[in-house]
Amino acid sequence: MNKKLSTFLFAIIFLLFSFTIGSVGHASEIDFSVKAILPENQRSKEISYFDLRVVPGETQTLNVELTNDTDKDITVYASANAAITNDNGVVDYSYNDTKKDASATFTFSEIASIPKEIILPKKSNKIVGCVIKLPKDSFDGYVLGGLYFEQKEAKESKSEGALAVGNRFSYVVGVLLSETDKEVKPELALNEVKATQLNGNNAVIMNIQDKKAAMIKKLQVDAKLYFEDETKPRYENHQESLTMAPNTNFNYKIDLNNQPFVAGNYTVKIKANDGHKDWTWERKFEIKEKEAKKYNATATNLPPDQKNQFPWTVVVGIGAVILVVILGITYYFNQKMKKEQKKYEDLKKTLDKPE
Repeated sequence: MNKKLSTFLFAIIFLLFSFTIGSVGHASEIDFSVKAILPENQRSKEISYFDLRVVPGETQTLNVELTNDTDKDITVYASANAAITNDNGVVDYSYNDTKKDASATFTFSEIASIPKEIILPKKSNKIVGCVIKLPKDSFDGYVLGGLYFEQKEAKESKSEGALAVGNRFSYVVGVLLSETDKEVKPELALNEVKATQLNGNNAVIMNIQDKKAAMIKKLQVDAKLYFEDETKPRYENHQESLTMAPNTNFNYKIDLNNQPFVAGNYTVKIKANDGHKDWTWERKFEIKEKEAKKYNATATNLPPDQKNQFPWTVVVGIGAVILVVILGITYYFNQKMKKEQKKYEDLKKTLDKPE
């Protein structure tokens, strides 16, 4: 009973972030629809995405039905995309040219192929096939991807000016592949930590990686940023209900909340929990003066007086060096003058002695 309940909950959560409809533009309705034709090796017939038990080395065609109910022909771009975890902590299927995570043996996009352009005549249906070629070596856990369909931009929207984005609609049909029932648990790792700028906002990002072929459905992350030897964090971020695709990574951020970067040494402390296991990391890194100045100058959310702050730390440092040099020179000549004075006095005493 518990296993059935777990499977049911898994299906609901997967469905929430595996099947998405997006639109950008001025139209109020989508011009086409997509429906997965579920095959015999579908693990559950009660869901609308592909959840397949596959066999190593086999080739299988996944069929989807595209429907155009309008009175005009439309063009649809299609791609078979590997699932990634975007920087908002959400599983995303909309990118067809992504870098493979170092932990992945292969990705869905590497084993799947689909026609790149599909013409849908008015008032028609069309079956489109995606061919999947499984590697000969078996795998445990999951491979996650999506069949992504996007309507071609209407020609008339191009003449509306540079600000026009046109009508863009997309469907995603999730594809979840597995070969065994062996449970694979997530394994998180912290990679690079660095200062950066996101959409004109200063931030520190921490790259978090899921190194196993396991989905994370409810990730909680708490990150705190400390300056130098301070015991109270200057900035922090806490988020819940994040999701991660198998064998992917994403950049978790701490926003500086409209504050400029200050050069110096920092420590970031991170805690993560997937509902079953805790991970903790601590990482030290440096933000250099040149780096801080560069980002502060281009930040869109800083007032002018903070964009080009006078580099007092540099001035104080240079001043200290100059002062040491001056004191050193003064001491040198002072000592030299004392020696010359002593020589003069000794010579005078010699000359003043009676013969």
